[in-house]
Amino acid sequence: MTRLFGSLLLDASCLLNLYATGRLREIAVTLPYQLRVTDYVLEREALYVWRPSSTGGQEVREPVDLSPLVDEGLIQVMRLEHPEEEATFVDLAALVDDGEAITGALALHRGCSVATDDRKARRVLGERTPSIQLVSTLELLKLWEEEGSVPGRVFRAALAEMQSGASYIPGERDPLYTWWQSILDSCRHTGH
Repeated sequence: MTRLFGSLLLDASCLLNLYATGRLREIAVTLPYQLRVTDYVLEREALYVWRPSSTGGQEVREPVDLSPLVDEGLIQVMRLEHPEEEATFVDLAALVDDGEAITGALALHRGCSVATDDRKARRVLGERTPSIQLVSTLELLKLWEEEGSVPGRVFRAALAEMQSGASYIPGERDPLYTWWQSILDSCRHTGH
């Protein structure tokens, strides 16, 4: 059994990236975290991903539906509940978007890690809340691949779905960019 690292709050971009893979349930079961998301992110920011249309035309928006995963307890929804959390949110909201600010405030007060790819949010949270562990989409996907012994073909397909469904392309400064690029290169060579 995988050792549990604790609770991990997903910001909107990470949630959309993981959801777009079409494998969020498998990822949630495999990762050594209790996945969490704020009600704000769920209700106002992470609303849909893009999927191919059944008629072969333009892509269509697919609403993000986490209710099965919430019902199973694989993802928990959190909200601001205490004055201290609200005060931290207000402080952070002056520096980053509301979704990242709420995520950071709850993570700080409830001892969670944060999954975000937003460079500004990573910088601000790192400076203001250095006790919060920050992880990226690529770190989570690499962990899923390793911990879940995900077959290469399945993993490459999930990355392709994420790239098209959430328009995700990591920055060249991402420590795992070379790893990501090598997988894309192998997709081109194998046709998957």
